[in-house]
Amino acid sequence: MNSIDVSVDFSFQGKHYTPEITIDLDVYIQQKEATSFHRLIANKHEIDCYSYLYEIMESSDVFFRNPQGLAIAYTQDDSFNMLSYVKQWKENKLVEQLLHIAKNEMDIADFSDNQALKNALFQAYELGSYSRTSS
Repeated sequence: MNSIDVSVDFSFQGKHYTPEITIDLDVYIQQKEATSFHRLIANKHEIDCYSYLYEIMESSDVFFRNPQGLAIAYTQDDSFNMLSYVKQWKENKLVEQLLHIAKNEMDIADFSDNQALKNALFQAYELGSYSRTSS
């Protein structure tokens, strides 16, 4: 599972808050509309998104910790490189699909000894993607 703990640290009316949630990144990435981490934290901790408490929370920095799976490579010093993570995640999903084709058609279980085949399938995918967008 690819996940990460997300938190904010802020004070409001003399009270200190540190709400935190664990985000399943596989689910998060596949949502049609990405919800902000602040909104997800607010929903989980029953913070009204139209309140002053939420406004203060929303202006606070988000911290990331305890990455799991692929997220480990993209987390450093309480920050998370979401753009690079998403790019790699999508590439990994594509490779899984290409490997499925290679398995069905040629009984190839992995690309470790078949880098040329992986490259050819990837180029064919890109060609197909390009021809769909240029039409």
